Amino acid sequence: MGFVMRQYLLQFWIVSSFLIFITSFLSSCDKAPPEPVKIGLAINLSGWGGAAGEHIRDGAMLAVREVNDSGGIHGRPLKLIVQDDENNAATIKRVDQALIDQGVVAIFGHSYSSNTITAYPLVTSQQTLLVTAYTATNELSGRDDFFLRTSVDCVLYGKKTAILLRDKGVKSLAVLMDMSNEGFVLDYVDVLKKHFPGRLVEVGFTSREHVDWQQVVSDLLSKTPDGVLMLTEAGMTGVAAQKLRLAGYDGPFIASVWAQTPTLFDYGGEAVEGMSLVSYIDPQNRHPAYLAFAEKMKETFRKEATARSVRAYEMIMILSDALKRCDGISAAELKRALLDKEYDTLMGHVAFDANGDVIRPVFEIKVSGAHFQRSREL
Repeated sequence: MGFVMRQYLLQFWIVSSFLIFITSFLSSCDKAPPEPVKIGLAINLSGWGGAAGEHIRDGAMLAVREVNDSGGIHGRPLKLIVQDDENNAATIKRVDQALIDQGVVAIFGHSYSSNTITAYPLVTSQQTLLVTAYTATNELSGRDDFFLRTSVDCVLYGKKTAILLRDKGVKSLAVLMDMSNEGFVLDYVDVLKKHFPGRLVEVGFTSREHVDWQQVVSDLLSKTPDGVLMLTEAGMTGVAAQKLRLAGYDGPFIASVWAQTPTLFDYGGEAVEGMSLVSYIDPQNRHPAYLAFAEKMKETFRKEATARSVRAYEMIMILSDALKRCDGISAAELKRALLDKEYDTLMGHVAFDANGDVIRPVFEIKVSGAHFQRSREL
């Protein structure tokens, strides 16, 4: 082969390679990125108790980031669209409709039972799955619908609280009820009455309004109860404990999972020492996945892991697992996939019954030295 021919072939090879490169480059530029799989997060971030919503948001965001770092949903990124429901009924409906209009397959919300009840008819009627890790109301239990939760309901809470009261020798009980979350507190007390044989006094108030603590404390202690159950969020639980101790009450305090955040110690101080909480959140979780999650929360958000952030993380991880097993992305297919499997999560074993209600253990959690410690399974 002559010199001229070799030069010609070399030039042809160079030009051809360049054209192939340019064609491939332009083709890759024209290729649209994969359509994300959208999940809505609708929680209270600015209304009363909104600070707790930040923990929920952060736990969910961390989970989404990890899902996407590991390949997303079959190559499609998982997109979390966050909305502030402001702990307000009108806003709940507005933001949930906005999420549905953006094409989310599921809405993760809300952080109060009453708010989830408000959202339920709007969301589930539009072929969108409503999922929550915080709602305990019995009103939504036992339904074959587009609602699913990883939180236990008030049937279990009420029964387990009755067991705890019996073991503590409580024969008369005063219950402080924050009616801003009446879907939770009314169901809780209704079940408790069926299983607690002693005398029970109910004292209601609304944390969104001015609280006359002198009157509340007087009403709680009017029948000299053996025990006080507080169905209130962490800050109000701490304040109530302080007021009751100052009034001379020296009996046991019992609270719910609603109070299981460090805010309880900020407001309650020494008054909440020895308090028992009825909860499915194990504060002494030593599961390697949980320890890794807690470390990532510190690194990413400069915050300790809490009962709210870990529940959000768990829910997103369960949803992503189910989405990967869906034959097409739809609420009906996602529900099928969710119910088709049991899950071993960083919080333990999770299973759903046929209606999407969760099956998991409940614990007595005790406050000791400004820390939550698991006492036993109830």
